[in-house]
Amino acid sequence: MRNLIACAALMFGFAGELAAQPDATMIELVKPIAFYPDSLVAQVLAASTHPEEIVKAETWLHGDRPWDSRELAQEVDGTTWSPGIKALALTRPVLDAMSGDLVWTKALGQAYARNPAAVMSAVQALRHAAQAAGELISTSGARVVLSGATILLEPVDGQFVYVPGRGVFDVAAYERFSWGWHGWQPGWKDGVVRYQDTPYLSQH
Repeated sequence: MRNLIACAALMFGFAGELAAQPDATMIELVKPIAFYPDSLVAQVLAASTHPEEIVKAETWLHGDRPWDSRELAQEVDGTTWSPGIKALALTRPVLDAMSGDLVWTKALGQAYARNPAAVMSAVQALRHAAQAAGELISTSGARVVLSGATILLEPVDGQFVYVPGRGVFDVAAYERFSWGWHGWQPGWKDGVVRYQDTPYLSQH
């Protein structure tokens, strides 16, 4: 797999260190999220720079909260959490996993804060390697789109989003808020998460 990732990085002209020699540590670090839909990748990277808020949000969510996703979204909007944390509150298994492995979450957040372009390039390297191996194809829940040298992973349904290994989530419930699903995108070309079409760097 490492050789395949290296070839993918060189073939598709990824910028930075990853293009010359994929960093095995970085590849392992982003592997858990590399095949998430693009918007969720952006949310996770943004949220990972606030590990203390992730723990607080998980505790809060395990309290007496509404089951209805729209009611929950309204309550989440009233919190003082950063936008990435709010967005992940409605994909709770993802947030729970980040809270359950804070060592990984902190490492991801530090890597993104230090060198966001390298993190983004590592995600693309994994996607290209999986595609080259015939393991990354469109399904009934997710669409694989090749845009130049960039592989995009998009939900087939604009309301219900499939997240590998986590389930299906109703993202329409929080689209009326600025931190909603469509407010987030990985800026693959400029190597940084974009929130409301603005680069989202470490907020510390």
